[in-house]
Amino acid sequence: MSKLRELIDQITEFGINPKVQLTDKTEVLKKLLVGIYSEFLNVEFEFDETDYDKEPSFDYNEINENVKANFPDFDWYSMVLDSNKMEPNIEIGIGDELDDLTDIIKDLLEIKWRMENTSEKDAIWHFVLLMRTHSEQHLVDLLKRLKERNE
Repeated sequence: MSKLRELIDQITEFGINPKVQLTDKTEVLKKLLVGIYSEFLNVEFEFDETDYDKEPSFDYNEINENVKANFPDFDWYSMVLDSNKMEPNIEIGIGDELDDLTDIIKDLLEIKWRMENTSEKDAIWHFVLLMRTHSEQHLVDLLKRLKERNE
């Protein structure tokens, strides 16, 4: 759990501090995203039956503004909506690097809050839940986009 906590602390900094001082933020971000994904893929969890208070609401717009300040070149991108379909008129969609990272950070702030205010089991269970239902797709899309930027 300490590695996960360290990764969460580092990645959420981009959403709570508008002036993160790093030489190559994008490379650092890629490594942090891979670390979070690795933790998700390897985590084992047990459900905590305790009824805890709900985490506070984290302001999407505030996080987004901080992300934008740290990554001013983040922009929109196109993507295939269903990569399993192989047909001449494949359906495409639009992604947003700022939204991807903002959503990931917002979810990780919820996990961080649970680490500090509930239990380790509860925090890990919510980490898995949020990754499976929301953040995983943002993370994969953002990693793919960051890779394509360097080609």
